Amino acid sequence: MMFVSRLRLFAVCATTAGALAAGCSHSSDPLAYTRNEFARTDTYSRGYPKAPEMVCEAGKRSLLSQGYTLADAGPRSLEGHKQFQSGDNYKEITFRLVCEPDHGGTTRSIAFVNAVESTFALKKTNNSASVGVGLLGSVSMPFTSSDDSMVKTGSETIASDDFYSRFFALLEQYMPSTAPAPQGEAAAPAPKTPEGQPRSP
Repeated sequence: MMFVSRLRLFAVCATTAGALAAGCSHSSDPLAYTRNEFARTDTYSRGYPKAPEMVCEAGKRSLLSQGYTLADAGPRSLEGHKQFQSGDNYKEITFRLVCEPDHGGTTRSIAFVNAVESTFALKKTNNSASVGVGLLGSVSMPFTSSDDSMVKTGSETIASDDFYSRFFALLEQYMPSTAPAPQGEAAAPAPKTPEGQPRSP
């Protein structure tokens, strides 16, 4: 009877400890969706009175000027990568830019940006080789050789207003002030005299 009582007490304690641990984990590590409010913000977007292709071209030049490598660059979207190193830890920023027409017409557009910072760590894996030893067959002997590989340890979307504001400010510097004249556009007619004859220059 005493054994059964102790068993019940142990079960109650285990259940209480599990509930406390679960409560602590939720309070210290909130779920990601709780930080996504889906509220209107200008952190990740800007509107411009330019065509989407012109905005993305300015964005491409902005990333190239900061040492980014372009992996995918189209007329209305692009993706850039930049690496950083601190000791044995490596970081990479993946920057994406999408330019879409605004509802106001083709001469207005919205630039959407998103940057993700990923962290990598160097992982060493020791290799072992098999050596034949007569009647004993093959014996696995550890050697000092190793293969180094990079392992991703985490990634998170950059949510800094200042980070994106600096990018948009640089993008505006590379934005052309006026749109180029469309190819094949007819030249303006020369002024005429009151008699209808072309005026000599």
